[in-house]
Amino acid sequence: MPESRGQLAQGSLVWADVADGRGHIKRRPLVIVTETSEIVLDGPVVGVAVTTTYPEPPPREFVELPWDRRRHPATRLVRRSAAVCNWLVELTPSQVVEVRGYVPTKVLLQIIERVRDLNG
Repeated sequence: MPESRGQLAQGSLVWADVADGRGHIKRRPLVIVTETSEIVLDGPVVGVAVTTTYPEPPPREFVELPWDRRRHPATRLVRRSAAVCNWLVELTPSQVVEVRGYVPTKVLLQIIERVRDLNG
């Protein structure tokens, strides 16, 4: 887990400018799933896209993230959000605009397991 909000690590919740499914660049939140030891300055990093728009109950590919209207202490999310585990985004650390928080270990492990189940 990141020691500070500015450190990129596995489980970091970041905002980055990335293309959506139609190729439009949008600043969006991502959960970094690349192992911390594999993150290098100009190397590829894999993130899972985060969305605030999804049905109840969430589909299998979604893992809900901790949030609080007053700002969750770890994720810093203020809205109901979920990691979309079949929506992987490859980026470089230089594309990260901001590291805002981190996903607690228990939830991160659920995301990693779901990513493996869905993407091989």
